[in-house]
Amino acid sequence: MSKEWRLKTPLSEEDVRKLELLDIVYLTGKMWGIRDENLRRHLDHGQPLPEGVNYRGYPVLHEASGYKKNGDEWVFTSGMGNTTSTRMERWMPQIVERHGCRAILGKGGMLEGTTNACKKYGCVYLSTIGGAASHYDSHAKIVEVYWPDLTSQAILELELKDYGPCFVAIDAHGNNHYFNQRKDVETRRADIYRKAGVSSPSASPQIIPIVPQR
Repeated sequence: MSKEWRLKTPLSEEDVRKLELLDIVYLTGKMWGIRDENLRRHLDHGQPLPEGVNYRGYPVLHEASGYKKNGDEWVFTSGMGNTTSTRMERWMPQIVERHGCRAILGKGGMLEGTTNACKKYGCVYLSTIGGAASHYDSHAKIVEVYWPDLTSQAILELELKDYGPCFVAIDAHGNNHYFNQRKDVETRRADIYRKAGVSSPSASPQIIPIVPQR
């Protein structure tokens, strides 16, 4: 049965190693919002992270938000929510290894490289609910924006209060819920094909050309 955890950041390796697949997590404390262009600037172009940005021990969110400066405060102009994590797959093993983040939040899961890095270095992937940005935003506040020239692709420093629910979809022991689901689907598909009398699930459908009548 899934457990519910209320964790404060920064997270320790012990914190994340005890989490199991489909456990429910609520986070309080600091989190960083990251996405494609700030990852590309840092890891592909070799630019150091801005002074004041430190992912070590903290969760990072694959976010898709709009925001603006309102007086002395940053405010959301559209729901922050989450974005598809597999777009960031090629960078995330480096973020886990080099920067020691303890949790990655997003939607859609991650692949083998990130799964292996989570197991080796002690990190988890937490799936958040797509389409629920207004709910999550009510538990988050923008503290600072780094590399603001990237506009919506900048790095966000976020302060959280009971941010969740987040679901453990990749644990720190090499288990990936999305991979498990894929295997289950393949097994069920093979059974459906068998019952339907199709010789192989990999068989391509036969295309019968339509000859126009004269």
